[in-house]
Amino acid sequence: MSNDSLYKEVVNDPDKIFNESNSLLEKYVQNRAIDEPAYTILIVMYSVLIIMGALGNTLVIISVVRKPAMRTPRNMFILNLAVSDLLLCTVTMPLTLMEILTKYFPLGNNEFICKIIGTLQAMSTFVSTISITAIALDRYQV
Repeated sequence: MSNDSLYKEVVNDPDKIFNESNSLLEKYVQNRAIDEPAYTILIVMYSVLIIMGALGNTLVIISVVRKPAMRTPRNMFILNLAVSDLLLCTVTMPLTLMEILTKYFPLGNNEFICKIIGTLQAMSTFVSTISITAIALDRYQV
């Protein structure tokens, strides 16, 4: 449908916009995987975790990068953990929340996007785990 034909439809039937948005809202509500109280609680809790995690990890990254005295080998492990956790907070957690809240993958059926997202999620989790292990081994030996 071209923009001209869409414009003509809306001019001839102004209620079409309301009906289209209403049907989108109905589709959205029908695709919910969980009911209302848990839905709202999950959104609030995930939002708090995402925002606090992103802010905290960003502050760690800034403090290690800006101050030369903080660039020790031990702090590089912590910087690596902060970068992977920032990726976890900005990519993995929002997509996981969308997958929990809806009955389908929210970004469509594009195979490339699906593989990239899966790779980023697995990579951030793996790097976080390896970074924590490296920090523990470093502290154990010193």
